[in-house]
Amino acid sequence: MDLRRAEAIVLRKQTVTESSLLVTWYTREFGKLKTLAKGARRPKGPFQGKLDLYYRDEIVFLESRRSDLHLLHDCFLEAPHKRLRESVESVAAASYVCELVDLATAPEDPNTKLFDILTGALDVLENLRSHPTVLIWFELHLLAATGWKPKWESRTGVTRVLESLAATNIEGIGRVRLSATQLGDARWTVWRLLDTQFGKTPRSRKFLMMPK
Repeated sequence: MDLRRAEAIVLRKQTVTESSLLVTWYTREFGKLKTLAKGARRPKGPFQGKLDLYYRDEIVFLESRRSDLHLLHDCFLEAPHKRLRESVESVAAASYVCELVDLATAPEDPNTKLFDILTGALDVLENLRSHPTVLIWFELHLLAATGWKPKWESRTGVTRVLESLAATNIEGIGRVRLSATQLGDARWTVWRLLDTQFGKTPRSRKFLMMPK
């Protein structure tokens, strides 16, 4: 086994034993990877306070040569995104973008552009009260980063909105204002594209549809 270091965001975590977790990360250096975090569930374990959903960490792991499950050796918390947990809407939005990255990527296929998009989206989601426009922005940029660019059959009001969002950077997304009709049309159009691309509907999307 060789020690590797990466900047990483927690996409998922699963209990595997009374004391250990299986953590799925999206990393800048290696793409999506899984690590076994031994002792992570112990109250005074080595990773206490460092492993939770949406956390951005610097991780050190022992690379396995036999499988795609690696051993987490050390972990340094960089950004916990605490404010994402202050509302149901924020939790739903963060869960959705992480699930999309999980669905859109193969194990250990690095994509630095996608990592930057995910990092930027989580940072912005943490600081905005309303998230629908950010999520549409993220969906469009995720598709582009993974090599799939939609071809619109015709230029309509909704396609012009989507083209504008696709051309907007993350720093400018907070200034975009859409009407309820524009937002609804854009959201359903992109959702149909995503479901066709992935062959399934993300499970976390149902929480985005909850009445406010």
